[in-house]
Amino acid sequence: ITKATINVEKQLTDVNVILGLSQKQLQGFSRDLFKIANETGSSFDIVAKGAVELSRQGLSATETLKRLKDALTLTRLSGLSVEDSISAITTAINGFNDAALDSTTIINKLANVDSLFAVSAKDLADALARVGSTAKDTGVKFDELLGLVTAARQITGREGSVIGNSL
Repeated sequence: ITKATINVEKQLTDVNVILGLSQKQLQGFSRDLFKIANETGSSFDIVAKGAVELSRQGLSATETLKRLKDALTLTRLSGLSVEDSISAITTAINGFNDAALDSTTIINKLANVDSLFAVSAKDLADALARVGSTAKDTGVKFDELLGLVTAARQITGREGSVIGNSL
């Protein structure tokens, strides 16, 4: 128990070095991290590492928690690692710069396409990570890119990473 407590304190310190929260805010943030771990069936270690990664992106504590929960949801849905889920969400948000496109919207769109078509959320996320910013530069909208990847996956049977590289 002592080792686990020390590990949790270290991880919270690592996050707080970046976020700069007060002691009271850090306690609330810690409670929220444990809640997210419980709700997503993830270990605290994984949740804390994801929080550090997101906080390094300059996000507020609130936005870090929101994106973290969404990334862990994508991880459960797709089988991607937490790091890959964070990368896919970050690429989509930063690449498309659409005010209506937040992490929850992205996850919902990926889940809907996954359930309706012969493409997995993992394939979509892999493709997004590889071609997201280029798609935006060429005028392709987020939903259009999901459609392109889905059509290519259904027709060719290729994995999302291959499709993303090809696009």
